[in-house]
Amino acid sequence: MSKVALLIIDMQNNCKESTSCKASFEKAVEYINEISQYFRKKNHPVVIIQDIEGGGPETEGFKYVEELVVSDNDFFVLKTYSNAFWETELDNILKSQGVDCVVISGFAVEHCVLFTYNGAVERGYNTFLLQNGLAGYNDDEIKRIQLLRSVVSHEALEYFLKETL
Repeated sequence: MSKVALLIIDMQNNCKESTSCKASFEKAVEYINEISQYFRKKNHPVVIIQDIEGGGPETEGFKYVEELVVSDNDFFVLKTYSNAFWETELDNILKSQGVDCVVISGFAVEHCVLFTYNGAVERGYNTFLLQNGLAGYNDDEIKRIQLLRSVVSHEALEYFLKETL
């Protein structure tokens, strides 16, 4: 049986402040929360990824948005580059958990989400974007990128993960 991880990228205060697409950001957070709770219930890893650019861990902008549901059992990864696999422990965490498939969500679909998607594919993971769980700087660009990459819905994830513990 495959083990699937949910990656939640850059759902941070400074990211929410920097986008003009606040409504889609808030909708993405809601959707991510619903999916992450399902992943946790089924014992699949949830990884919270935070970008240290634009302020370090001690700044208010660095913190994940208060609407985001997190758990003490989640994995937390700090990144400096757009690709969350580059010079981080993300790949080691996923391998240690037996993960062979990742579902990527978060901000910004035009940058960090897309680069992390490519990084996952390059490392041999089955890789999907979370439909409705993406935010960015431009709503049309979010839709365009979803058309060009493998996307999975909440309903499909529930179906495929229902047999897992």
